[in-house]
Amino acid sequence: MRLAFSLAKKTNPYPNPRVGAVLVKDGKIIGTGYHRKAGMPHAEVEAIEDAKRNGGRGDAVKGATLYVTLEPCSHTMKRTAPCTEVIISHGIKRVVYAMKDPNPLVDGTSVLRQAGVAVVGPTDEKETRRINRRYLANIMKKPFVVMKMAMSADGKTATRTGDSKWITGKEAREYVHRMRASFDAVMVGANTVIMDDPELTTHNSKPATRNPKPTTRNPKLTKRNPYRVIVDGRLKIPLDAEVLRNHDGKTIIAASEKAPEDRIRKIADAGRGVRIFVCGKKDVDLSCLVSALGAMGMKRILIEGGSELNARALDAGIVDRVHIFIAPKIIGGMDAKPVVGGLGIARMKDAMRLSGMRIKRLGPDILIEYDVGQR
Repeated sequence: MRLAFSLAKKTNPYPNPRVGAVLVKDGKIIGTGYHRKAGMPHAEVEAIEDAKRNGGRGDAVKGATLYVTLEPCSHTMKRTAPCTEVIISHGIKRVVYAMKDPNPLVDGTSVLRQAGVAVVGPTDEKETRRINRRYLANIMKKPFVVMKMAMSADGKTATRTGDSKWITGKEAREYVHRMRASFDAVMVGANTVIMDDPELTTHNSKPATRNPKPTTRNPKLTKRNPYRVIVDGRLKIPLDAEVLRNHDGKTIIAASEKAPEDRIRKIADAGRGVRIFVCGKKDVDLSCLVSALGAMGMKRILIEGGSELNARALDAGIVDRVHIFIAPKIIGGMDAKPVVGGLGIARMKDAMRLSGMRIKRLGPDILIEYDVGQR
C-alpha cells in the first residue's frame, strides 16, 4: 500500500482523485499503475495492463491481490468500463483498499463482494484524505443550483399537445444562451431531449480549450459550452439525439439501475465521449447526481427541465434559486403542462417559500428571480 500511495502522488488528475494501485501474486509485485489524467484509464486498469505486459498473457493477474488507495469505481465513465467490472473479469481474488470513495456514485466494495471477490478495508483513510484534499472538498460542498422556468402568464409551460416552442421571445431566449455560459452544467430531462432535441450549447460559443478560464457570474463576460446533463432513468433518448452528436466529451447521461445494460452500451457508442452515471434504483437520485457533479469540480448547475424534472428537483431540495421567465400569453386548458408538475401539496401552509425577488424586463417578457426556501 505504501508503494500504491507513492504512485498516486506522481500526478494530479484533477478533478479526479489521485489513486495508485499495485498487483501482487505469489508474494511478488506483478503490476503497478496510477491515474495519470482525467479521461485516461484508472489506476486499477493501468496496474492490470502492466501485469499483462510483464506476464505476456491474458491470465497473468488471475488469482492476484490488488492494493489500491481508493475504493474501485463501479459506474460507467465515457467508454471505460467500471473498474469493478475489469477486476472481476480478470479473476482478481482479493482487493485491499485504503479508503472508501465518498462519491455517491461509487459502491465498488458491494459490487466486488457480490461477485465473490474478497475485500479488505479501509486501511489508511488519513493518508488518502491528505493527498486528495481538493477532490474531497468538491464532494463535501454542494454545487449552487439554479432552476430556469419559462411559462405563460397563466403558468403553463406547454400546450395540451406538448408544443413549447416558443413561449418566450427572442430577447429572453438570447439571454438564456448567455446565461448558460456562466454555469458549469445544464441539466434537462429525457422528455425535453425527446420532444425538443436541443443542442444545449451557447450561441457563438468559443471552442472548449484544454484549460478553460473559470466561469463568471456575469453572463456577458464569457461564451463557452457547459456540460450537458440529461436525466434519463431508463435511457429512453434517441441514439441520434443532438446532445450525443457533440464530441467534446461534455455530455453526461444520468440513469437508474433499471436502465438496460445493452442500452448503456448503445448510448456510450452513439455519443463519443459520453459519460453515463448510474445513480438511483428505480429513478435517478437527483441529490446523488448533484453531489457527483460537485465531485467533478462543478460549482454552478442550471436546470432547464420540463414540469416533471422541475417538481422532482424541488422535492429533492437541490434548488437554491429559480429564474422564472413569464411571457404575455395565455395558453389555458386543463391538459396543458404546468411549469411545475408532480402531485403537488395538499395544504397551502406547506407551499415552498421564495424570497429575495429581483425583476428584469427582456423585450415583451419578464424575468423574476427568487431564492428558494424550504417547505
